[in-house]
Amino acid sequence: MPGDDRRRQDDYRQARIGAASALTGALIVLLLLDAAIPGYDVSPVTAAAILGAILALVGVEVRKSL
Repeated sequence: MPGDDRRRQDDYRQARIGAASALTGALIVLLLLDAAIPGYDVSPVTAAAILGAILALVGVEVRKSL
């Protein structure tokens, strides 16, 4: 059914946006902890991996909207 395909696409879109938002929040928290706590260091690899995941999720949305 065509309506089911559209609904499924909307569900996937919402899931990608929600995941990107959650990852953005986690990255902000990690960076704030890194700045606020002297002995706490966020690995650049960890920050880059989270940022890469965010960009991939947002990139799918940008590509699909074009």
